[in-house]
Amino acid sequence: MRKPGEIVVGLCFLVIGICFTAGAVKLQIGVPTEPQPGFFPFVDGVILIALSSLFLFRAWGGRAGDSHAFGRIKGPAAVVLALVLYVATLERLGYVITTGLLSAVVLKVMETRPRVLVLVSLSLTVISYLVFDRLLGVTLPPGILTAFL
Repeated sequence: MRKPGEIVVGLCFLVIGICFTAGAVKLQIGVPTEPQPGFFPFVDGVILIALSSLFLFRAWGGRAGDSHAFGRIKGPAAVVLALVLYVATLERLGYVITTGLLSAVVLKVMETRPRVLVLVSLSLTVISYLVFDRLLGVTLPPGILTAFL
């Protein structure tokens, strides 16, 4: 049986995937051996497009799966909004600030204690910056921290 709600959800994720891909192209993609700032968002967008297309195909045929009520919608909505804002502000604010804020939102949705939230967000941001920018040589958007990075 075809469920309109599943089709709407599939379309929403398809649009998000398209936005990720379009935003990544604006950041320059590069190649796998020399990735640019938009490479990983581009790959993520393509994966999201593929998965949401598969989900839409199954939902349209009435085979998307059993519906289960899942508590609050506020948490998933906050994560989706945070991802959209991440892509929209990455170039302007920079990798360090946007990644720290995104990880803080995700950890908050997971109901992490405030002290752990701050420590994990900072650690994730610093370690990922050091790995990608310093170790792998991937150019990450410095944003407003240009003078410090």
